[in-house]
Amino acid sequence: MAKKPGNFDAIVLQNKLLQEQNISLRSQNELLRQAAFAIKGDKGKQNERSGQSSLIDKKDEREIFIDDIYHDEMREGFLVTSHRKKLWNVQIGILQEFARICKKHDIRWFTIGGTLLGAVRHKGFIPWDDDVDVIMFRPDYEKFKSVVEEELTYNPHYSMWYWFNHRLESDSEAAQHANSDLPFISRAYANKYAGLSPFFPLLRLVDERTTCYLNEERKSIFYAIWIDIFCFDPCPPFEDRTLLNNFNMAQELFLATIYPEKVKEALENKEKFLIPRDKMMTFLNLPFKTRAQQFDLFSLKHYTKTPYVSEMAYQTIRKRKRAYRAKSFDDVIYLPFEKIEVPVPADYDAVLTDDFGDWHKIVVASGHLNTFSADIPYREYFAKSKVKE
Repeated sequence: MAKKPGNFDAIVLQNKLLQEQNISLRSQNELLRQAAFAIKGDKGKQNERSGQSSLIDKKDEREIFIDDIYHDEMREGFLVTSHRKKLWNVQIGILQEFARICKKHDIRWFTIGGTLLGAVRHKGFIPWDDDVDVIMFRPDYEKFKSVVEEELTYNPHYSMWYWFNHRLESDSEAAQHANSDLPFISRAYANKYAGLSPFFPLLRLVDERTTCYLNEERKSIFYAIWIDIFCFDPCPPFEDRTLLNNFNMAQELFLATIYPEKVKEALENKEKFLIPRDKMMTFLNLPFKTRAQQFDLFSLKHYTKTPYVSEMAYQTIRKRKRAYRAKSFDDVIYLPFEKIEVPVPADYDAVLTDDFGDWHKIVVASGHLNTFSADIPYREYFAKSKVKE
């Protein structure tokens, strides 16, 4: 009698079949696009697009989510280059993988910030924007973290970076996730740009086949193209004193995670904390990664539905405090975003007003990214690049 496959074997087989099915569907879609071009009689464009798509499929099997991706265009008086469109296309590809995982595990998420504004106002990217922001409430955020690594074992192109790190060589305790060799910025650089928090509590789902780095960071710090995944926690005002105490303790753990030296100094100066001194000293002596995990676990344990929610960073280390009415996220609707649809809070007007004020007014801004490539893996780029600080 044949051995009955275990659950893991069945899952591996199922995912292999799904991958083969997706490849087959992409091939069918390409044939349909080619047929459509032929019917229109646009043979030159057909050959160009077919050749480009074939190259993409052979290299990394990318699906196309951006109209006319190989040509520049003007949007809202802003020049959107083919180069930028390719960046957007990678980001939507990452977003699709993120959405797949969330749908499979019944995880609620929303677009937020500039991505939400783009969906509502532009039906896609804000022309001068170059990132994707999504957000989840704490229970869904932790659930996503618990399943994402196994899900990504079936997709070698993507990986997770945890708690974005701003430091480099001299901080021996700044341990990034084991699957990432992301380097860190030096203390000299951190001192020069003291306004940057050394760590930031977010997840980044990245495409390892790409390269980019940020304007404000030194050029030898490399990244792959990503999407940002943020987390909502309860924030003031609270009706219950216990909730306020839990929030204040979460703030103390957060500060002890990102600024351990400052918290140690405060303890030496006999400043008062809600967390007992001995427990705080034990916490401060943990490696960074463990402190970050403990903060997340504390926040999950004490999570309660409240009238207002926010990202902890905006309640603790950012100059501008930002909060949203939780009821704005009670219901979800889907809006067009380039060639896909994305979930947005049904009361998106309240969310955008909380975030931007008069969000109907168009204000052109500079993007975050300085150099990026949708074609060159970041390890290859920085191994060959002659760009220095």
